[in-house]
Amino acid sequence: MLRRFRQSLAVRLAVLYAVLFAAATAVIFGGLYWTLSRSIISRDRLTLEARTGDYARAYSQGGLEALRDRVDVDPAPDGGTLFVRVIAPGGVSTFVAVPPSWVDPKGVLRIVPFGWMGWRAEETHSVRIPQDAARDYMVASRMLADGHLLQVARRTDSESVLLAPLRRDFVRIGTAALLLSLIIGTGVAWRATRPLRAMANTARRIVEQDDLEARVPSLTGAGELALLSRQLNALLDKNAEHVRVLRETLDNLAHDLRTPLTRLRGTAEMAMQHGTEQSEERQALANVLDESDRVLHLLETLLDVSVAEAGAFAIRREALDLRAAAERAVALFSEVAEERRIRLDLAPGPAVPVVGDAVRLGQAISNLLDNALKYTPEGGTVEVSVENTGGAALLRVDDSGPGVPAAERTAIWRRLYRGDASRSQRGLGLGLTLVRAIAEAHGGTASVTDRPGGGARFELRLPAPVAATAAVASAAP
Repeated sequence: MLRRFRQSLAVRLAVLYAVLFAAATAVIFGGLYWTLSRSIISRDRLTLEARTGDYARAYSQGGLEALRDRVDVDPAPDGGTLFVRVIAPGGVSTFVAVPPSWVDPKGVLRIVPFGWMGWRAEETHSVRIPQDAARDYMVASRMLADGHLLQVARRTDSESVLLAPLRRDFVRIGTAALLLSLIIGTGVAWRATRPLRAMANTARRIVEQDDLEARVPSLTGAGELALLSRQLNALLDKNAEHVRVLRETLDNLAHDLRTPLTRLRGTAEMAMQHGTEQSEERQALANVLDESDRVLHLLETLLDVSVAEAGAFAIRREALDLRAAAERAVALFSEVAEERRIRLDLAPGPAVPVVGDAVRLGQAISNLLDNALKYTPEGGTVEVSVENTGGAALLRVDDSGPGVPAAERTAIWRRLYRGDASRSQRGLGLGLTLVRAIAEAHGGTASVTDRPGGGARFELRLPAPVAATAAVASAAP
C-alpha cells in the first residue's frame, strides 16, 4: 500500500506542485528581500547625503564657526547622533563633533579619508563600514570648495541583523505553507485523478476477469476527463461488439464447415465400406469434390472479405455501364427464376455509367439476385432497376419475400451471419458481406430497407463521375 501511495500520480503531482510552489516562493521572497535591503540602504544613504549637503552649505557661508553653530542647533531628529568632522588637506582634523551616545569615538576617528585627492568640489561619496556583527557605520564624505573634506557619519543597524526577523518569519511561514500545500495538493490531486483510477480498475476487470461488460463511470461536463471517459466507453462498446461478432462468426464458421466436412467423411466411409461398383465409387468421388468445392468457396470468399475490409481489395477501374452489368446478371439467373416460378424483371432505362471493376460489380449484383431469389416464395417477383439519382448510380433489387426485420438490418452484412429465417436455406452467409465490401471498395454503399407493398429492397449506390459518362456514351452503338 505504501509503495502504491508513493508511485501514485496524485502524490507525484502534489510533490511536483509543492516543489514548484517552493521555488516560486523563494524567488519572490528573494526579490522582495533584495528590494527591501536596497531600499533601506538607499534611504540611509540619501538621508546622510542630504545632511552632509546642509552642513557643507553652512560651512561655505560662515566657515567652521557657522558649521559648529549649525551642528549644535541642528533641529533634525538625528542631528544629535551624527558624527561630523572637517579634515584639512594635510590630513589634520580641524573640526570634530562626536555624539555623546557613541561609546567608542576613537573607533570612528580612525575612519580616514580614502582617495579624496581625486574628488571634485560639491561631490558627495558614501560608504557603509561594519563596526561589529550588529552595527555598521554609514559615512558620507564631501569635498569643500577650499579643499577641506567634510565627513558626516552615523551608526545604524547591520543589514543582516535588521532583516533577520524577516528571514526567520519567512522560514517559519514558508515551511508551514509548503507542508500545507503538499497536504492539500495531495488531496486535490487524489480527487482529480479518481476517474483515472476508475479507468484503471475497469481495465483490470476486463483483463483479469474477462468482464467485457465493464465500463468506466461516465463523467458529466466537457472537460478532458469527461471526454476521455465517454471515448473509452465508446471504445469498449465497439470492442465488445467486435468480440461478439468474432465469436458469432467463429460459431457460424464452425457450423458451416462441419456440415460439408461431415458429408465428406460420410461419403468416403460409405465408399470404402459398401462401394463395390465403379459407378458408385465415381459418384462418391463426385460428391467429395462437390463438398470440397463448397468449403474452398467459403474460404475464398472469407479471404476476399478480409482483404476488402483491410482496404487492400484489388479493383480494376474502367468505364462501364451498370445497366449492362445488371442485364447480364438477370440473364444468368433467369433459368433459376423460371425453375422456382419467380418473375425476374429488369426495368428499362438509359445507360448508367460508372467507373469500377466489371467482374467485382457483376459478382455483387449476382449475390443480390441470388439472395432475392432465395427468399422470394414461389409465384413472387424480383424487380431490378438501375438509374442515375443525386449524382450517383443506383441499382435497386426489390423482392416480394418476407423482408428483413429491422433488428437484423445491420447484422446481415456481417460475415457468416444467418438469421433465423435463413437457417433452412443453403448458403454461406457471406454473399451480402461481399456485396458491401465491393461497394465500399468502389467508394459506394450498400443498404437494405422495406419494399413498398411488402418484401425487401436492397440498394447498391456507386459514384457516377462525368468521365465515366463520356466514356460509356462514346462506346454505345
